Amino acid sequence: MDMEIFNEKIVRMIRLYLSGVISEEERQELERWVEESEGNRRFFEEMKEEGRFAEEFPEFCRIDMEKGWRRFEQQVQPKRRSLWRRALRYAAVIAVPVAVGLSVWLLNREEKAENTLISKVIEPGQVKAMLVLPGGATLALQDMKQGEIEVDKGLKARQTNKGLVYDNDVVSREEKLKYNTLKTPRGGEFRLTLSDGTSVILNSATNLRYPVTFGKQERKVYLDGEAYFEVQKDSTRPFYVEMDGMQIKVYGTSFNVNTHKEGGIQTVLVEGRVGIKLPNYEHILSPGSWARFNRERGEIEVRSVDVQQYVAWTKGIFAFEEESLEQIMNTLSLWYDVDVFYETDSVKQLHFSGHLGRYKEIRDILDAITEATGVKFSIKERIIIVTK
Repeated sequence: MDMEIFNEKIVRMIRLYLSGVISEEERQELERWVEESEGNRRFFEEMKEEGRFAEEFPEFCRIDMEKGWRRFEQQVQPKRRSLWRRALRYAAVIAVPVAVGLSVWLLNREEKAENTLISKVIEPGQVKAMLVLPGGATLALQDMKQGEIEVDKGLKARQTNKGLVYDNDVVSREEKLKYNTLKTPRGGEFRLTLSDGTSVILNSATNLRYPVTFGKQERKVYLDGEAYFEVQKDSTRPFYVEMDGMQIKVYGTSFNVNTHKEGGIQTVLVEGRVGIKLPNYEHILSPGSWARFNRERGEIEVRSVDVQQYVAWTKGIFAFEEESLEQIMNTLSLWYDVDVFYETDSVKQLHFSGHLGRYKEIRDILDAITEATGVKFSIKERIIIVTK
């Protein structure tokens, strides 16, 4: 097969297709590419059958070495092969097949041993959170254990396989609302259904403060971190999300909010209608819009985006589109609960695109970035050291 046909754009679109977040325009372009030749179609069908992304290399510890090399050539671009893999291929031409097979098996055994050590230390995030009750008492929530929790006097929530679910359609008759706070640590995530039926997914290192039961006039929650909301419609009680210096007014909709991102608070509207409210101004977003509020300047930047990139985390996918290495490592540090040290600051501005499984071991993510950028990673306890 002609290696040039498997360029970066094609591999990226196949990744998007396999992860289920490809846009309609890219899907059509990929279909046209598949129809161009039998080789293209065969490669695409093999990837679908394999059920994995193009950056995951096949195992080379097979007896059929020639088949292994053919599969390797089909999945990796020549310019990104590491030196030892190229040298090994040329050695295969003159070496005894059994000796070559043993060499490859030993090399992979060493890599697997090293990667196994890393994965034991750094695992992906999991379902866990801390619930703070009105009186200040705290409860640790982990996994999806079944049971009831008294969240205030006479009021209960149920911990189910859908997270923490509050009693529906309960309206507070008290003038002073009682609040719970749900806190996810680094390396944690949690699902929550509020008393009005609104669904919230909290990402890592996120705090959400909310009334145990909402009042008659409005529904208001307070967010620090990243969360995805599916707000239950209620024309008599508007829903607000309060953050540092900004408020979102919700008109019944699905949207993602992130206060962790560099440059300000990011809001992405999936469907419905929201208003970004400042002291003297409100900007209404339409579906497919991305808005960033710059706290320092008090300004809002708005543009159209592919929203699936921003909510892919709720479906177990990291979606990086031309993001800087620094931004990517910030995301990984929250999810895997690690710290990052850069030996050279210049590598922070390298950019990478990829759609990767959020529940993979961290070595899979780092290996994909190394293959694309040449940046190397070493791990000491819970610190990732980045070198050029």
